[in-house]
Amino acid sequence: MRSLIIIAIHLCAALTPLAVWHNSSVQQERPFPGWPNELHGRELTPLPLTAQEQGFSRGFPGKIGRFNDGGRDVIIRYVERPTRNLHPSADCLRGAGFAMSNQPIWRDAEDRLWGCVLAERGGESYRVCEHIRDDSGNGWYDVSSWFWSALLNNDEGPWWAVTIAERV
Repeated sequence: MRSLIIIAIHLCAALTPLAVWHNSSVQQERPFPGWPNELHGRELTPLPLTAQEQGFSRGFPGKIGRFNDGGRDVIIRYVERPTRNLHPSADCLRGAGFAMSNQPIWRDAEDRLWGCVLAERGGESYRVCEHIRDDSGNGWYDVSSWFWSALLNNDEGPWWAVTIAERV
């Protein structure tokens, strides 16, 4: 009996995204509001996407922008609907050959929580932090918690996923 309950719970969890995605397919597209001009009081300078980032942007439900704020690289992903195409930056860096280690959660001056990792490869080290927020003031410091929250609450977004990479 216990096994049947566990199987039923897993089956429900597996099918939940399908039910919610069906509803999200009728969502209206919103006009893109444009990229922010600054982050944490630092002016953002737009940079061209790398070939790898251009590849990620194909099929992505939103837009991807790359910036520099005078000392840090910033990737901003504008997300129009819940998607598994929004990957944690740690996964991308690990795929690029970086060794990853978790770092303490960072609380910025605006009281936002950021999930952080240390990425190391060939003598280079970067502190990489990411945060996802919506326009209603909700925020998440990891992609998985954002995805399930957005999906199960049938949130309509959009969301801003911001990743900051700083050489340490």
